[in-house]
Amino acid sequence: MKGWILTYRNLVFLFVATILVGLSSCSKETVDNIGRDTALNIIRSNKWFDVVKTTSKTDEDPVREVLVGEGETMEFKSNGYAYVYKGAGETGSYTYSMPTSKKMIFAGVEYDIPENLVQTVAKFTLVNITGDITTKIEFRRR
Repeated sequence: MKGWILTYRNLVFLFVATILVGLSSCSKETVDNIGRDTALNIIRSNKWFDVVKTTSKTDEDPVREVLVGEGETMEFKSNGYAYVYKGAGETGSYTYSMPTSKKMIFAGVEYDIPENLVQTVAKFTLVNITGDITTKIEFRRR
């Protein structure tokens, strides 16, 4: 008898074909947004305990500024603010947004993210190079 008989092999072929069509129909923008959302979830989960901003200029010593020090924590919230919780109920905040999984606008300055945030959850770095001035902000968890 000729015809198409629904066998296990044919069923698997149909399933794989459906998956391939579905995945190939995703645009680059959709894939980029999935990476960005994953990176945002990693950044927003838990607290950051050590945040240090280092500004260096060629032929000069680097200047270090501690944004989150001993006994303080930083949390990235979904409202676009990173809150710094200090002792005695004091708080501070920085605005942030993440247009792509490799860029972040933090406190009004656009930074590159050299790490793959999906692979590292314990630290990430923001880097901004403007002329001969390099600004680096390192975020670390414990």
